[in-house]
Amino acid sequence: MTEDNRQKEIRLKKELAQLKAINSAENRAVRKNRDFSVGLPEDTTKKPMPSSSDIPDVVSLPPKRRGKTENIPF
Repeated sequence: MTEDNRQKEIRLKKELAQLKAINSAENRAVRKNRDFSVGLPEDTTKKPMPSSSDIPDVVSLPPKRRGKTENIPF
């Protein structure tokens, strides 16, 4: 009799595992875990770069100039 109960228990565990697998496959939903959307800031107006006279007690380097490229035809 204990053999029958043990076999029933094993069979029920297998059935339960199969039902869990079927339910998880049916109820699978795509969940967004991160927001990769690109949003624009509310204030998109052009802001001027502060000069060294705008910031007190700061000596800053002059703005970088773009390098001139040579006129190479190829």
